[in-house]
Amino acid sequence: MKDNAGFFPQRLARVQEELRSAGADALILFSSESDNRPSIQYLSGFTGSFAVLVVGLKGGFLVTDSRYFLQGQEQSFFPLGKMEDRDPWPAIQEALGTLDVKSLAVEEDKLTLDRAEELSKIVPSLVKTRRLVLRLRAVKDEEELDLLRHSAKIASEAFEAFLPAIRPGRREWEVAADLVLEIRKRGAEQMAKGHFVVASGPRGARPHGVFSDRVLEEGDFITLDFGAVYKGYFSDMTRTVGLGRVDPKLLEIYSVVEEARKRAVAAISSSVTGREADEAARGYIRSKGWGEAFTHSTGHGIGLELHELPVVSRLNGEKLPVNSVVTVEPGIYVEGLGGVRIEDDVIVRPDGCEVITSASPTELRLLSPA
Repeated sequence: MKDNAGFFPQRLARVQEELRSAGADALILFSSESDNRPSIQYLSGFTGSFAVLVVGLKGGFLVTDSRYFLQGQEQSFFPLGKMEDRDPWPAIQEALGTLDVKSLAVEEDKLTLDRAEELSKIVPSLVKTRRLVLRLRAVKDEEELDLLRHSAKIASEAFEAFLPAIRPGRREWEVAADLVLEIRKRGAEQMAKGHFVVASGPRGARPHGVFSDRVLEEGDFITLDFGAVYKGYFSDMTRTVGLGRVDPKLLEIYSVVEEARKRAVAAISSSVTGREADEAARGYIRSKGWGEAFTHSTGHGIGLELHELPVVSRLNGEKLPVNSVVTVEPGIYVEGLGGVRIEDDVIVRPDGCEVITSASPTELRLLSPA
């Protein structure tokens, strides 16, 4: 195990507590390409695209192939189980035997039938779990919070530097390319979304209007939804700006959405539920006559993935956990006219929240078309 393991022992202890409650000796996680990779990184430190992690009451093993032996030795909090010839099962069986696993927890929503059949040949009992690690990941430790703050800082500062790129005659995809450059220049590994939102003019009525060939025109509102990935951690923010003189109806919509964002941010703390935080934004938009034009939830968790727990939604009656990190992103979308969304990332605290995308202001900016 690594001497500089940081917060990994605390994460292991939380998993072990869950395993005891479930009556299991260990948990097994499979990662192939991007699937389940974030949970394996969270528990072991390993960031490669293929791994099997066994983590239990007596420790753990990370199994990977020859492509990642050196990376596994450098990154993993757990000892490395090497697999040969792309067949992980001998190493998995050895790891389960070494850890004396009789009852093995599996993620029923992620485990394939063929893997379940193979595991049933090795261990006497499989215990079904659902979202076990996702629930743990919802509460960030201080190391994660610092990484998320930095990811948000990259995205918000990049947006401010990039604003002059928005001008008439440019295509949405050209504007998107400039924003990618600014984000990468500041140390991001990649964009939070490969096809992110740049929706101008009437296309702003599409909440997920990814960039297109449309040419920006004076009078457009332009909505940009983007983020950075820094050391695996995602930021996710949205800003809407105007280009020259815009329709007064869009100005009205902007003021409603911005006030809704402020109210949701003011409402968020660990003493409110996701539903109550959602209603702080939704109720205000509804009171202004735009309720049917707000077509999605107010927010979602972020971390090692772009969408995590908890959700800020009418469907979430649970209180938001302290040190969870969520987005606040109310929006109004009007077909034929356009739309507005404004999104910040916030850390949930006992007495409020900390906005971590504040390096980019949210007040309306009308850019010069010259």
